[in-house]
Amino acid sequence: MKNNKRTLNQRKNTTQFQLTIRFISLLTSAVLILSIAIMGITAAELYESTEKQADLLEDSLKNSGAKEAKDWQKVLVKDTFSDDSLYLIHVQLNSGEVVYSSEDAKEIFQEFPQLKQFILFDRILWTSEVEPYYYTSFQKDETKVTILVDMENQFELIGRIFSLTIFITLAVIALGSLVTYRFSKKLSGSLVVMDEEINQLKVSDSKQQLTVPKTPQEVQNISKSFNQLLVKQRMYLKREQQFVTDASHELRTPIAAIRGHVNLIKRRGKSHPQVIPTSLDYIDKESKRLEILVEKLLLLGRLDTQFNMEQLDLSLIIQQTVDELNVMMPQDITITIETGIFVEGQAEHFYQIARNLLENAMKYTDISGTITVRLFSDEDTIQLIIEDSGMGIPDEEKTKIFERFYRVDQSHSSEISGTGIGLSIVKELVEKYQGKINVTDASPKGTRFTVEFINTHKNEDFFI
Repeated sequence: MKNNKRTLNQRKNTTQFQLTIRFISLLTSAVLILSIAIMGITAAELYESTEKQADLLEDSLKNSGAKEAKDWQKVLVKDTFSDDSLYLIHVQLNSGEVVYSSEDAKEIFQEFPQLKQFILFDRILWTSEVEPYYYTSFQKDETKVTILVDMENQFELIGRIFSLTIFITLAVIALGSLVTYRFSKKLSGSLVVMDEEINQLKVSDSKQQLTVPKTPQEVQNISKSFNQLLVKQRMYLKREQQFVTDASHELRTPIAAIRGHVNLIKRRGKSHPQVIPTSLDYIDKESKRLEILVEKLLLLGRLDTQFNMEQLDLSLIIQQTVDELNVMMPQDITITIETGIFVEGQAEHFYQIARNLLENAMKYTDISGTITVRLFSDEDTIQLIIEDSGMGIPDEEKTKIFERFYRVDQSHSSEISGTGIGLSIVKELVEKYQGKINVTDASPKGTRFTVEFINTHKNEDFFI
């Protein structure tokens, strides 16, 4: 018994069973929706037809000219409202006298207060014997006329349509289930293999892919498409992870600077109002740079995204970056920047390269130490050198410092601010411009970062 139950559960989990159930469910839903739509349209058409008949009768009675009971009796007899008529008329005169179109009408209207109203169509009433009637009334002078239209034939027609629809639905589902089962059985061979391979796939393994079968063509196309999607997914996942880490690191710096100046205004704004304009200017500048930085980080997250190249004064960018950080730099700094060095690219990219390297030097250098910044060019290259007299980097770790989250001297990482991805951002930006970055020891101690770009303007003169 247990084996049979286990076998049944295993079959329920097979691709063939799942495909069959899903196709049958889809087919059933489609047929049922179509059947309900047909019945709904038919019911609405019948209801509208009955409503039009009642309106025509109402117009006829309004134009009859009857006022007294005998006049109404003549009208009702003239219009042949007999016992087998579909129309049941109740006429109540101003004198209180009531005229009925037939004996059936008299019986129905005597139990009129007990009639039940249909939920969807408020003008359809039900008798105790579940007989449907369409209800309408009008006032002519001081005479009230109530009309009930027998809808039993209409509801019988709807019932027959419903029965026929159910039969057709069951037949279509049965036939569709058989066809679906045979199709899924034929298809499941390749899908079983695909399912097993998918379950064994690892997103982190860039070499794993699905086997592409020769037949059927649909599964072959699915396998190829899945493999293409897998490649894109891995690429997007890598970029997304990179973007998140880059964003968390790069956005923190301007936000911290803005908050620092806000706190400065709070602490010293009243006693030293002269700091307010400077801080507000800095906040405005940083907030604008933050906005630009967000846009550039979005571009940075997409490695293959093209960006507009602009002619930039690299000497000016490096000088402005140094001046910006110099106000918060406790170390001594030596600056040697050759003027008139131009590059093509985005100013924010070169700003981030210089700032991250300078901040790295500041973090790992004692306040009594020195930092050196040099920018120069020759006929072939442009070189930016940022050197510090800090703790230095062991040789075995020089190749690791550009890895994300890697920190030199892990024992003191909690004492030094940063997330360990600044240098990885520098390396990526340098490589975007086909440049190179090297790290060597400084003399007598410390670290030297050398960024080298190709000098594309070596034989050109620039006029500013």
